[in-house]
Amino acid sequence: MKPAFLLLLFPFLLTCQSREAAPQYRVPEDVEPFVRLFETEARQRGIAMNIDNLIVEFAKPESNLVCGMCRGAQNRQRMVFISTDPYCWRQATQESKEALVFHELGHCFLARQHLSNRFPNGDYASLMNPDDVTIYSSCIYAIGGTNECDKRSRRQYYIDELFNENTPTPTWAK
Repeated sequence: MKPAFLLLLFPFLLTCQSREAAPQYRVPEDVEPFVRLFETEARQRGIAMNIDNLIVEFAKPESNLVCGMCRGAQNRQRMVFISTDPYCWRQATQESKEALVFHELGHCFLARQHLSNRFPNGDYASLMNPDDVTIYSSCIYAIGGTNECDKRSRRQYYIDELFNENTPTPTWAK
């Protein structure tokens, strides 16, 4: 290729690159605290996380089986869709909402895939499991006056594991 041709081609390449849309940040007010907490949890574990390229939208799910979905994990602009199904957000506990947002941000920003591994007691070993965002949630309906369904004490493990897949098995899981 001749140098003169390269000089003509260079401005064209710069123009094409500058046309790429600048990343946007649009997150609903009730989701925002969970995004900021995700950044805080990452920072506490020595992971620099600056989420300025995220769009979160409430939408009708592509499938009745999912409450959230990350799109664009490989791109600069990341999008998270949260289902408008009341079970997924409006009726969910705070812990379940946090887990759903953290799970989707795990896909979008940590490149985590679904992990179906289970502990000896049958509980999922990761927040990145494909089925359950109530794994460190409080009880919605406590029946019989027991705290068996209150799993808030497990939060630390699941957040640690989200940012470090080599987190040791907790004693409650054996």
